Amino acid sequence: MTDRVEIIELIQRTKSFYVLSHMQPDGDSIGSLLAMGEVLQVMGKDVKLFMPGQIPRRYAFLKGSDQIAYQDLVGNKDVVAIVLDSSDLDRLGYFKANILQSHQIINIDHHITNQHFGNLNLVDPAASATGEIIFDIIKDLQVALTESIAEALYVAISTDTGSFKYDNTTAKTHLVIAALLEYNLSPALLSQRMFDERPLSFYVLLKEALSSIEIYDNRKIAVMTLGKDIRERTGAMNDDLEGIVNFARNIEGVELGILFYIESQEEVKVGFRSRTVDVSVLAGKLNGGGHPRAAGCRILGNFEFAKEIVMREACALLNGLPV
Repeated sequence: MTDRVEIIELIQRTKSFYVLSHMQPDGDSIGSLLAMGEVLQVMGKDVKLFMPGQIPRRYAFLKGSDQIAYQDLVGNKDVVAIVLDSSDLDRLGYFKANILQSHQIINIDHHITNQHFGNLNLVDPAASATGEIIFDIIKDLQVALTESIAEALYVAISTDTGSFKYDNTTAKTHLVIAALLEYNLSPALLSQRMFDERPLSFYVLLKEALSSIEIYDNRKIAVMTLGKDIRERTGAMNDDLEGIVNFARNIEGVELGILFYIESQEEVKVGFRSRTVDVSVLAGKLNGGGHPRAAGCRILGNFEFAKEIVMREACALLNGLPV
């Protein structure tokens, strides 16, 4: 019996659930969390939703987003924890210790770097998004979609495929989206909310990022650098950082875009975006993770140290050297 079958059976016979997703939440993590939460509620389950970080403003319109708790998760051996879109338990931040006290942990994800940390694991790197896997689980559970579940899954899949521009978009992805569009969704309005509308603070932050661009390795790598002080000075929020690294990757001739975000003197967060190379390999080498074209890591140390080791590994990756 596969983990998939066991997961369906465990969900069907269990009463109480914690459903969680990762820190620095994105559209896939939020959409999957809300869709899975509503499905369990429709089934009459006792469900609590958790996320170790505030939901970005652009996703706050989704039904159920006000039900997500950011603290007060109490360890409970009678509860089954469903962890979504998280390659490892460290991505749960301050919830990790209490989640380990759960009766069982179900791990549902599509990251190739997933560590299979659950008692039961459903990890499918061929899926475009965790939301695509949740769609299949809903069918297996024989729960009818609602407009709000469909909307949450549409957000999950469209954001992780870059509005269906990334290589992870497959024929199945479009078939799932076609099924979701039967539920009175407006792709134009959703796209505007997710990809187009940004507060002025985002553009001020983007201006700072663009002014920091450096080009390396025969114009194959573009690097941008931002610090917490710059973000605070511009009035931007943490979620305004999302998508900025794409502007480095999108420069003509550039293969790899890198964003260094200096969180403090002891920590630097790094985002990677590529055209063809597998940056999940690069991130994994630096104790991070992600997708083949979009990944990231966290370096403990000052900016100079972080930049040196990241650029060394990035250049090695692009030049076909062992990484």
